[in-house]
Amino acid sequence: MEKFPIVRIKRGKIKFGNKIYKKKEAISIMEELAKKYGMVYTLDLDGFRKNSANLNLYKKLRKLWVDAHPRYVEDVMDLIIVGIERITIRNLNFDYLKEIREICEQEIFLVGKDAVKKVKEFGFDGVVLDEEEDIKEDIQTWKIYLNEEVIKRIR
Repeated sequence: MEKFPIVRIKRGKIKFGNKIYKKKEAISIMEELAKKYGMVYTLDLDGFRKNSANLNLYKKLRKLWVDAHPRYVEDVMDLIIVGIERITIRNLNFDYLKEIREICEQEIFLVGKDAVKKVKEFGFDGVVLDEEEDIKEDIQTWKIYLNEEVIKRIR
């Protein structure tokens, strides 16, 4: 079973386990996790709350899967420009999804109402579920386990 660690990012600081890492130490920890696991799933709390993803931090890192709750096509493009390999999109407008699929080659995963339908319709890579959710569809499915700080591929 594939799985990647989850880190939370807020104001350029990362939280992993019970520790908070700043600046160079944060970058070092992220690089170590990416090297060990192949990728790191980031929950960008600034993206969720303020629509202000930590792009400056992402510019310095590779092997990231970012969940920053992009609200517009431009937010997704910002993530692509800084080199993000996988992006999670939550509840984005139907028209935006079509445009993103047309201009984006990165792996895109959807969350939210009708995610499965939208993945199939637009040809996205799969869905991300919260721990209590489940689906029976035959598409790539990942589940977030916040207490374990991992995201696991379940299908």
